[in-house]
Amino acid sequence: MYPTRRATTVGGAAVALAGLALLLARPLLLYPAAGLLAWLIVASATVLQETRAVERTVSVDEQVDPATVVTDEPATVTLRARLVEPSRLSLRVGSTPPVAARAEGSRTVSVPAGETAATTAFTLRVGVAGRHGFGRPTVEATGPRGWFGTARSLEPGATLTADPRTPRNVHVGTGGEEVATAFGEHEAGRLGSGLDPAELREYHPGDAADRIDWKATARLSAPYVREFEAETDRRTALVVDHRSTMATGREGERKLDFAREVALAFLASARALNDPLGCYAVGDGGATAVHPPDTTARTYNAVRGTLEGLEPTSPEDGNGDGERADTESPGGSGRVGGRSPADARRAAAALADDDSAFGRRLGPLFEAGDPYVDRVVGDPVFATARTRLARLRGTTWTVLLTDDTHPTETRQTARLASRGSGRCLVFLCPTVLFEPGGLADLEGAYGRYLEFEEFRRGLDALDRVRAFEVAPGDRIGALLADRRRRGTGTRAGVSR
Repeated sequence: MYPTRRATTVGGAAVALAGLALLLARPLLLYPAAGLLAWLIVASATVLQETRAVERTVSVDEQVDPATVVTDEPATVTLRARLVEPSRLSLRVGSTPPVAARAEGSRTVSVPAGETAATTAFTLRVGVAGRHGFGRPTVEATGPRGWFGTARSLEPGATLTADPRTPRNVHVGTGGEEVATAFGEHEAGRLGSGLDPAELREYHPGDAADRIDWKATARLSAPYVREFEAETDRRTALVVDHRSTMATGREGERKLDFAREVALAFLASARALNDPLGCYAVGDGGATAVHPPDTTARTYNAVRGTLEGLEPTSPEDGNGDGERADTESPGGSGRVGGRSPADARRAAAALADDDSAFGRRLGPLFEAGDPYVDRVVGDPVFATARTRLARLRGTTWTVLLTDDTHPTETRQTARLASRGSGRCLVFLCPTVLFEPGGLADLEGAYGRYLEFEEFRRGLDALDRVRAFEVAPGDRIGALLADRRRRGTGTRAGVSR
């Protein structure tokens, strides 16, 4: 128990009167001094007795909702104080948030004399990931006239868990519609041509003669065909763009973070199906990690380590693993769409002196096209795909994870990856859905999203190429919901 300022003032007056009585030899002054002191003693004893009764009946409830949040996301703390029966004391209960937390609002609740309950709520944000415990709630009781008070701490309070910011509600789809298939899944265990024998069946007209099992035919006195397990392994090459443009977005929810989630899904699928999988990470300066497709646990683990450790690079970074992106590498043709920079220069030179109508019309086209070809060939993602994918024989499924800031180069990379028997899946992060404040102007944001959708559809129209959008589901949902409220959107939300 402690005296308040008012009690201290009265006690000081009593001491002063006693001092004057001794100093002036006036014994009568001791009577009022003794009276004041006696009154203070009785008041303190009364408060102490009532405080003990209150301490036995008071209960403090501290709840956090939700108990687990993402760093810097708000949680609501509700503080309740209750008494079994009214008291002449006034109570003040205070919460003690974690040191790493920022509180917004009052952290104390007061129960006036004569009442039995009170509640308050405030907002809490934690900037550090981890499990954070509240300190002990404090209870202060003040006497009827505010002469004396007591303070004590109760049992430890609530806890709040803050998870690091990571992509949530990852949307993968087309035109605002989410795809329902699992990435990397494909048929397995079918019968057909392959290497592993499966079963015998009778010969049917139309079966190729080279599939007849002559030993079984001789043994069974009838023609039989041997079926084999079909080769269903799908070789996948992940090409992950982690250039500076992939840094757009809040920490933990950047373009790269969402692209990483898709890449990890392909890795998990390939590992479950024992499919060959490789990974080529590309920064501003070129390839930063190269893992050719394989089915070994070492390769799977190396790919996972690379994906989890990727961070956006900067335009000033060096050329990754040392291979130059702006020149031809061994094994690369340097051609884009069937024409190399050297081809363009030779054609332009040949037409320079041609005064015919044919030469005058085609000459400027070749001259203008030369910088375009140089730009595409110099793109680090295209250069990595050209030099690395060309070394892979047979059918390869290329999974390109990038954004919409390099449309021309991305289109040519998809064409390159889908040549021959190749297939290409492109996963694009729309910049407008990652920019902080990008949805402040929903009308303008929708226009930018339409431009992105036109680009995605153009990619999706290429032979053996599929293109998808990768974005925060809540943001694309908010954008399309606003468009539907305006009555100008379609079911997919991308109609002009």
